[in-house]
Amino acid sequence: MGNRIFVLATIVFLCNCELAFAQFLFPDSIERAHPRMLAPHLNRDNILGKIENSEEIRSDYKAFKNRIIKYVDQYKTDPEWLSSRLQMYWKSHATDVFVDGEFYSHAKGRAPVPTVRFTGQRDYVTAYKTPELQDIKPYLEDERGLFLQNKNTDEWEWVPPSKTGRIIENTNEKIMKIARDAAIVYFIERDEAYAQLAAHLFDVYMKGLYYRNEVIDLQHGNVQRIIGLTSFQVIKENIVDELAETYEFLYDFIQAKKKSMVPIYTGSLKKLAEIIIKNGVPDNNWNLHQANFVIQLALALDNDKDYEDGKGCQYYLHRVFNETEARQWSVSDVLAYGYDQDNGVWNESAGYGLSVAKGYTHMARVIQEALGVDIMLAMPIIPNAVEVMPQYLFPNKHIAAFGDSHYGTLEIEPFLDLVANAQMFGKPQQEEKFTSMLYMLNGKQDKLKEKRIKDPFLDFLFNTEVVLDSGIAAAKQDNFMTQTFYAPTVSWLAMRNGHDTENGLMISQVASLGNHAHSNGLAMELYGKGYILAPESGRGSSYFQPDYREYYSQFPAHNTVSVNGKSQYEKMRSYYPFQVNDLYPKSGRKTGYYPNISFSDLYFNEPSTNSDQNRVMAIVRTGEKTGYYVDIFRSRTKTNNADYHDYFYHNLGQELHYTTLDNQPLTLKASSKLNSKSGNIKAYDYLYDEASLRMDNSFKATYNLSINNEMVKMNMWMNGNDNRELFTVKSPHSEAFRNILPEKIEKAPLLTTVVRQYGEAWKRPFVAVYEPSTGKEPATITAIKPFAVANDRASFVGLQINSKTARTDYVFSSDVLDSYQHNGIEFTGTFGMLTQEGNSTTLFIGAGKEMRFKGYSIEILGKKSSSATLVTGQQLKLTCNDPIFLTVPDNHKEGEVVLNIGFKELRGARKNIKGKKVVQFKIPPTNFQNISIELKP
Repeated sequence: MGNRIFVLATIVFLCNCELAFAQFLFPDSIERAHPRMLAPHLNRDNILGKIENSEEIRSDYKAFKNRIIKYVDQYKTDPEWLSSRLQMYWKSHATDVFVDGEFYSHAKGRAPVPTVRFTGQRDYVTAYKTPELQDIKPYLEDERGLFLQNKNTDEWEWVPPSKTGRIIENTNEKIMKIARDAAIVYFIERDEAYAQLAAHLFDVYMKGLYYRNEVIDLQHGNVQRIIGLTSFQVIKENIVDELAETYEFLYDFIQAKKKSMVPIYTGSLKKLAEIIIKNGVPDNNWNLHQANFVIQLALALDNDKDYEDGKGCQYYLHRVFNETEARQWSVSDVLAYGYDQDNGVWNESAGYGLSVAKGYTHMARVIQEALGVDIMLAMPIIPNAVEVMPQYLFPNKHIAAFGDSHYGTLEIEPFLDLVANAQMFGKPQQEEKFTSMLYMLNGKQDKLKEKRIKDPFLDFLFNTEVVLDSGIAAAKQDNFMTQTFYAPTVSWLAMRNGHDTENGLMISQVASLGNHAHSNGLAMELYGKGYILAPESGRGSSYFQPDYREYYSQFPAHNTVSVNGKSQYEKMRSYYPFQVNDLYPKSGRKTGYYPNISFSDLYFNEPSTNSDQNRVMAIVRTGEKTGYYVDIFRSRTKTNNADYHDYFYHNLGQELHYTTLDNQPLTLKASSKLNSKSGNIKAYDYLYDEASLRMDNSFKATYNLSINNEMVKMNMWMNGNDNRELFTVKSPHSEAFRNILPEKIEKAPLLTTVVRQYGEAWKRPFVAVYEPSTGKEPATITAIKPFAVANDRASFVGLQINSKTARTDYVFSSDVLDSYQHNGIEFTGTFGMLTQEGNSTTLFIGAGKEMRFKGYSIEILGKKSSSATLVTGQQLKLTCNDPIFLTVPDNHKEGEVVLNIGFKELRGARKNIKGKKVVQFKIPPTNFQNISIELKP
C-alpha cells in the first residue's frame, strides 16, 4: 500500500512539475566538428601555439606524452602487449553475465570476439592490490579467477572475482585512459603512431562491448535495477569518459581508416547510453550522474539523421533533458522534485547536495561550450543552489558533515561555471554576484593571483579560462551566511554567531530526511576556536561494510539521545524530520535581530521506540572572543515505559577529565553495560574502554585537544538528576575528517561522554553548557547553578550562569508556555534569557509572551508567543518581531513622555501599576536599534 501511495504521489508530482520548468531545446543540426569536448575556441593550430609559447603548458604536455610514449614505442614491436592486459573474456567470449546480488557469479554464451569482462563486486573494498600493468598476466581468463597480490601478506594468489572489488573495471579504465591520451596527442601532432595505439585499444574494447548483453541478477533484486554494462552501478560506468573522448579525438582517423567499424563503435556507445538510462535511481544524485554520462556519449555521436535508427546526439540529449522514464527522470522533473524551490537546498546530505549543484553547473558548461546553447535558462534553481552553498559553512569555511558527508571547503567550480555562463551569454548581474561570492570565500587578492593548476595541459584543453573582473567587490558574509538557516527538505538547521575562524560559534542540527541520511535522531555538531570540536562521524569505510551499517549510520555515532539503547530506524533514504517549534532569529534573516543570542526549539518523534524528543539549543555571545552553547534535551516514550535514555557527546581530543563542581576529580570504574549483550543495538559494541559512575550531582568535563602548538578545550557542564549514570568511552574515529587535521588526530578515537538517565528524561532532562576555550583565551564561565520555580512544571529548566566579566545570565526553558518567576524576573513563555552585566540588563524573549524585571517589561501583543529584546543601561536598545507593550520606570517630571525610534516619535501612557509609576508604549515590529525616552519639549 505504501509503495502504491509513493508511486501515485510521484505521478501527480511529475504531471504538475512540467509547469515549473521550460523544455530544453537543441539545434536540429549540430555543425561543430569533433572533438566537441574540446574548449570551443581551440583548434590544432592554437593548441600547438600555446604549447610553444607557454612554458607551463609545454612542460606539462611533455610530461603528459612521457607517460604514454613507452606504450606507443612498444606497440610498434609488440602490438598486443597492452591490449592483452585488458580484462576480457579472452577464451570464452562470454556474452551473458550473471551476478548474485552484489557479487559476480558467472558468465556464458559465445561471441565471435573476446568480450569485456564484468567487474567483481559492488563494493570497492578488497583485500587485494590493483596490479601494475606489467604484473597482469596477458589474455587472462582462468577458472581460478584473478592473480593478485594480497595487501596483508604481499603474496600473489588466485582470487575469485567476487572478492576483487572493482579491480577489473579499474584496470580497464586505466588502459583506456592511455588510449584517450594517445588519441589527444594524435589530434594535436597528427602522429599516426599514437593513433594506431589508441585505435587498437579502442577497437578491442568496443568490439568486446558490442557483443555483451545486459547483466542478469540471479536474485532478481534491487541490483537488477541499478546495474551497468561493466560496473555494478550505472553511476560507476566511469570508463564512459575515456571511451567518448577517445572516439572524439580519433574521429577523423576512424572515419578515414576504420569506417567499416563505425556502426560497432557507435552501437557500443549507444548500448552504454541505453542501459544507463534504463537502470539507476531517478530521484536523487544518481539521475545527475547518469545524465552526465549520457551527455558525453551523445556529444560523441553525430546528428540523428546520420543513423538509420535516428538515434544520434540530439536524440540522447532530448531524452535525458526532456523525457521522464522509469529510472531516469528528465532534468526538468528531477530539479523540480529534488530542490527546495524556496532556498535551493537539494534533498540529500550536505556533501551530496553540494556535489549535485556542482554537477548541474558543470553540465551547463559542457553544453554551452560544446554546442553554444544556454541550458541554464531552463534551470533557474541552479544559481539559487550555488548561492545557498555558504550556508553550509562553519566559521573555518568547512561544510557541515551531516549524513554521508565529510568535512572540507567549498569547491569553487560551481561559482566559476556560473561566471563563465554569465560572460558567454551576457548576464552582468549573475557575473557580479558569483564573482563577489568567490572573493568572499577565498579572498579577493588570493583569487586574483595566478595559482598552479594540477593538470594545466588538460585544463587548457577542456576548459575555457575564466577571467574574474577585478573591479567587483567581495560580497558581505552576512548576506550569504545568516545567523540561522533552516532547510526543511533535509531537516537541517544551522545557527552561527560570527564568521571569524578563531572566535566564531556555530551549531549544526539534523534529523533524518532525504537521501544519504543517518539513523541519528536529533543530532548536532559544535564548533569552537577554529575546529569542529563535536563532529559528525561520517559514513565509515564503505557503504557495503559492517562498520557503516552497524555503527557509523546509527545513534551512538552521533551527538544525540538514544532511547532504551534501541533507537534505530531506516538509514540512507529516511523520512523522519524534526519539527521546528521556535527559532530565533528567523531563518535567513540578514539584519534587524538581536545579535548576541540565537536559539532553536526542535521536536522529534523517534519512531523505533515511539518517543517524544525535544532539543532546545542556544548560542550566547558574551564577548568579542567568548561565548557558549546551551543544550537542553528532553526525551520520553509516549507510553512512559522507558528503561533509560542515553545522551551521547563526542569530542576531538587526547584527554578527557571529569570533576565535581568544586574541581575534585571523579573516579569512574570499568563497567560493561554499553553493549549488545545488555540489550542495546549492535552499534554499542563499537564503544570501548568503558568506565562509569552512578552520579546524581552535576559535573564538569574538560576535553583537551593539543593541535598546531596550541591547546583547545571544550568545557562541558552537565546538570545532575536522580538515577543517573555517567559513562566515559572511546568511539571509533570520525570518518568525516579526511586529510583536514593531522593524521594522528583524525585517526584517534573520539572521546565520548554517555550520560544515562534511568526512567524518563522529560521531567529530568539532560542539560549541558559547552564553552570552547584555548590557553590564550581561557574559559570565562565561573559557575553554573540550576534554579527551580514555584509552579509545578517539572520539565522546566532554569540556569544561572556566572562569568568572569561580572556577567550573570538567567536561562528559562520549558516545554509549556507558562509563567515562571525567579530572583525578581518574571517570564511567560518557553525560552527566554535575562542578562546582567555592569549597569546594563538585557531582557530576551526567544519564544514567549512577556518578561518583567525591575520596572521594565516587554509584552507581545496579538500572539501567544513571539520574540523581542530590550537592552537597558546607558543606551536603550530594542527589537521585536510583532507589536509589543514596552513598560519602563517613570522617572520623568510632569509632561508628555515620548519614545524616539528612528524617525518616529511614539507617545507614552503614564500609569501607576501596583503602586509603581511606569510609562507604557505600544511599539510596532522593529529592527534592533537604539531608542531614547524623554519628555517632549
